[in-house]
Amino acid sequence: MKTLQLKRGKEKPVFRKHPWIFSGAFTKLDRSIDAGDWVEVLDSDENFICIGHFTPGSIAIRVMSYTKVTDKKAFYTEKIEAAFNYRNSIYLTDEKTNIYRLIFGEGDALPGLIVDNYNGHLVIQCHSAGMQRDAKLIGDVLKTLPITIQTIYVKHEKEGEFLLGSADMTTGLENGNQFLVNWQSGQKTGFFIDQRENRKILGEFSKNKNILNVFSYTGGFSVYALKNGASKVVSVDLSVDAINMANKNAELNGVSENHEGHAVDAFEYLKNEAINFDIVILDPPAFAKRRNAIHNAVQGYKRLNALAMKKMKKGSILFTFSCSQNVSRQLYNDTIRAAAIEAKRDIRIIKQLVQPEDHPINIYHPEGEYLKGLVLYID
Repeated sequence: MKTLQLKRGKEKPVFRKHPWIFSGAFTKLDRSIDAGDWVEVLDSDENFICIGHFTPGSIAIRVMSYTKVTDKKAFYTEKIEAAFNYRNSIYLTDEKTNIYRLIFGEGDALPGLIVDNYNGHLVIQCHSAGMQRDAKLIGDVLKTLPITIQTIYVKHEKEGEFLLGSADMTTGLENGNQFLVNWQSGQKTGFFIDQRENRKILGEFSKNKNILNVFSYTGGFSVYALKNGASKVVSVDLSVDAINMANKNAELNGVSENHEGHAVDAFEYLKNEAINFDIVILDPPAFAKRRNAIHNAVQGYKRLNALAMKKMKKGSILFTFSCSQNVSRQLYNDTIRAAAIEAKRDIRIIKQLVQPEDHPINIYHPEGEYLKGLVLYID
C-alpha cells in the first residue's frame, strides 16, 4: 500500500483524532497516488499512525482508521453495523417515522459518506473520491443489514447509479407526516432530514398562526405547521419543481386548503411583499461551502435576516437557520445580532436549534456541527 509521511510536529492533530489531514502537513505528495486510493500515513519517524482515503486538494487524507485495514469489506461492515446499532439504540424509528439518516460521514467514523433511508430506499452520497470508488462495496454491505431494503441508489452530480432496484420516488413518514421524496431529481438525497426535530418544534408554535416559509423546498416546515393547526402557510422557493412538490405534500397530508405556494426569489419576495405573518421561517441553502466564502456568507445571512426583521410585525416569531459548516454558531449568532441592529428591532432568543440525533457530531470533529438555528421573538 502507498504511504505518505508527515512533517515533524504535524502528528498532533492526528493524535487528537481529527479525521482530516491537510496537504501541507506532508513532506511531499507522491504523484503516483490517485484520487480515492487508500493510503497509510506515517509519522516523521516512519511509524504507521493511520490509514485513509486520498484526495488531491486541501484535505489530502480523510482518516478511515487508526489501525491497519487489510479487509475493506470487514472494515465497512463493522462501521455500518455500528451506525445502524446507534440509531436503534436511540429509538429513532417507529410506526410514525421511517425517514432518517443512516450514516453521517465523520459523525459515524466514515468521512465523506452519507446514507439516507427513505422507507427502505437507501440513497448514498459520496463526498470524497475514496467513497465514490468504494460505493459498490458499501452497497453490498448495506444489503446485509436486518431491514427491508427495496432500493440502493448512489447519487452523483450528473447521473446516479442503482445498486439495487430502480425506484426513483417513495412516500415516507416523519413524525406521522407524509412526504414524497424523489432522490433522482431532488436536492441532496431528496429531502432535508436534518430539520426533523426543528419542524416538530415549529409545530408547537403553529396553532391558529399565519406562517411564511421562505426557502421552503418541498414544504417540510409547511406541512408540520398546517398539521398542527396553522391558519395559513405561504411557501416561497425559487424552484418551480420544489413548490409543485410542496403543494403535493400539502395535499397528501390533507392540508392543501390552507397552503399557498410561490415560485419566486426569496430576497425579492421579502423586499416587495408585505410580511404580515405571525411566524416567518428562513432556511436558506449553505451560503459558505468553502472557508474563503465565509465573509460573503455572513453578509448574505445579515441581509436576509435584516430584510425580514424590518418588515415583521411586533410580537411575531422568526425561525432562522444556517446550514453552512464553515460558519460557527458564535459567528452566526453575531451575524443575526448585526441584522437586528440594522433592522432596529429588539429581539429575544426563545430557543437555539441544532441538528437531530441521526446527524451525530464526532467530538474530535467540531466541523460536524453544521446546522445552527434560532427561534426569535420580534419586539
